[in-house]
Amino acid sequence: MISSDPAIKKMPNAEYHAKDDISATDLKNWVRTCPKVWHQLKYGDGKVDHGPAIKKAFRDGELAHAFTLETERAAKEYIVCPNRTTKAGKAAAEEIIAQGKEPISQVEYDLASSLAASVHNHPLASKLLTYGQPELSYFKNDTSTGLAVKARPDWINGDIIVDLKTTGEGGASPENAIKTIARYLYHLQAAHYLEVTKASEFYFVFVEKVYPFAVGVYSLDDDALREGRALRHLALTEIAKCHTDGHWRGYSESVETLSLPNWAYLTN
Repeated sequence: MISSDPAIKKMPNAEYHAKDDISATDLKNWVRTCPKVWHQLKYGDGKVDHGPAIKKAFRDGELAHAFTLETERAAKEYIVCPNRTTKAGKAAAEEIIAQGKEPISQVEYDLASSLAASVHNHPLASKLLTYGQPELSYFKNDTSTGLAVKARPDWINGDIIVDLKTTGEGGASPENAIKTIARYLYHLQAAHYLEVTKASEFYFVFVEKVYPFAVGVYSLDDDALREGRALRHLALTEIAKCHTDGHWRGYSESVETLSLPNWAYLTN
């Protein structure tokens, strides 16, 4: 019998990501690409060469999460280091690493601290983060496909999940937040987290990375969550079929006729 109750564990981030259970990121990747590419990302070397802008966005988000949700760990693990382009700076960074900690720049520290302060000074965001735990790992078998799935919410308090998103100027407004949610399939992520954890409420906390570090707190309506659940179910069903068949197709296996999008017609 497949259990519907998730196993809950506290583990390092690297250990969680090393497990092959299917995550929300895996499901979003499935929707965005073809099975052949997905299989390589999931079970191959999984390496993607992100450009510097994306790497910086990941880094900003990582530090914001740590400083906002795991303040004690952040204070212990991240140490401000002087300019690492100088001989003295390089030596200081090496000493910090030798202590099992991570060197960060003053600019990185100031930004992460400002983001954390803005979130904790927001009346609703701070209330959502008053109680609960960060980065708990959940594992279970999907009841419809039998596939092993996992989730690691940023913050969970009983039946409430909080997901922290860093964004650019204006990105925390309702109009731009929903565009980001749709573009990056965060509604699928929300549906996945709710299903795996058995929580009943999901909130996004968006915080802008430019002064005054504005914050917006949002939930999704029933239609958005319904679409997220439908995408999740479709992805899991297709992944299970590929596992059963042992066939991971490319984008097409026969000739497909393509039509230009409307905006490409310049003579009409």
